[in-house]
Amino acid sequence: MEEEQFATATEARDAILGLCATDLAKLMVIARFFVRPQALQSVMDADDLLHEAIVKTLDGTRRWNKRVSIVKHLDRVMESDAGHARRRAGRTKSLEEHEAEIADEAALSQQLAKEQLADVLPLVANDEQALEVLRLRGDGYSASEIRAGLGLSETEYDTVGRRIRRLRERLLRGGEQAWQGRRRTT
Repeated sequence: MEEEQFATATEARDAILGLCATDLAKLMVIARFFVRPQALQSVMDADDLLHEAIVKTLDGTRRWNKRVSIVKHLDRVMESDAGHARRRAGRTKSLEEHEAEIADEAALSQQLAKEQLADVLPLVANDEQALEVLRLRGDGYSASEIRAGLGLSETEYDTVGRRIRRLRERLLRGGEQAWQGRRRTT
């Protein structure tokens, strides 16, 4: 049963070949973010990091758990590989570099929230909480600021986040075609 949750080499290859241009663009943005620290730029570039994640997935070194999207899997592989490379570089960050990394991470989070909003907006049109959470994320508010502004407990906020993620994953797994077909007939 546990083996069924992991993709076979063929399933992984098909999923990687099935990545659309938008998915690949997102993965490159993420890869650039992970290699941005100066310690990694001398060791690898974003293309190398993404290519290595794909190769490790195809050769089975990093097994893809099919419960997450292939995009999320490759994201996590790149994050792990970049972290290992950073540790191998043995370089400690200065305070300025750390602050710049935090700012970049916030900008990436804000950009991804805006993309997420555009992707799932039609699906959450009747969910006012989800719409407001996505809008505030896109405006750059932190989770604690959103919870306070909307009067949500941490559990309620996490629940809304899970609803949004499930809708988006459904959309990425092919729900978009089904959704577009439904929209045309109504």
